Amino acid sequence: MLGEDRRGDLEALPDVIEVKAAGAGDLERLLQEFTIEMRAQFDLFRRLRAGAESLIDGADEALAKQARADIKAATDAIALIVRTLEKIDALLRQLERDRLDAEERLLEARDPEVLRGEVEALIAARVEAAVAARLEAAVAARLAEVAGLAEGRGPP
Repeated sequence: MLGEDRRGDLEALPDVIEVKAAGAGDLERLLQEFTIEMRAQFDLFRRLRAGAESLIDGADEALAKQARADIKAATDAIALIVRTLEKIDALLRQLERDRLDAEERLLEARDPEVLRGEVEALIAARVEAAVAARLEAAVAARLAEVAGLAEGRGPP
């Protein structure tokens, strides 16, 4: 499982996908955790392979044979990790495509009359706000005019 030192790596990952479907966030988080684990395993096998390569030259034959076997095993493990990471990437991309498809289907499935009503309500709210602003300006101007008359300044 992830060690405490690598949990910080998970929080440092950028949010690549915004998941809106219920439960998909858990899958995405699991895939991200698995990616971090695979990165750590990749580094481990790379170090193992490098260490085994240094044992081949100048070592006795039995140690060199074991080192070659370690190199092959590490190389096979690295190849498997790379394929696994490619599959994780494909799954994350599929999650994003599914999310976008679901959003598009929701928009397409909405009743046009409901959408028309929502647009009309938005327009009415804007008109109402504009009328209220004009009315307020007209009332302020009229109050200023009345206040001027009250002070003895006649009409202009």
